[in-house]
Amino acid sequence: MNSNTQIKLFKLMERVWLVGVVLGIAGVIYFLITKDNDSALYFFGFFILSSVLYLLRKKQRKRHESYLEQNKK
Repeated sequence: MNSNTQIKLFKLMERVWLVGVVLGIAGVIYFLITKDNDSALYFFGFFILSSVLYLLRKKQRKRHESYLEQNKK
């Protein structure tokens, strides 16, 4: 797999987790409005998990890009 494909795959996975973050926020807001606190707590956990995984993927992509830049020189 070449480096362009790897970076595109990292960006795709980053965006997938970002969509998860948005869905988690939307779920929390919806269930808080409907007064279903147990479901809101579940979606809050999903939001936290998605946020952490998004940040990890972003950090991984940036480290990989800097690694590729160092090897080009």
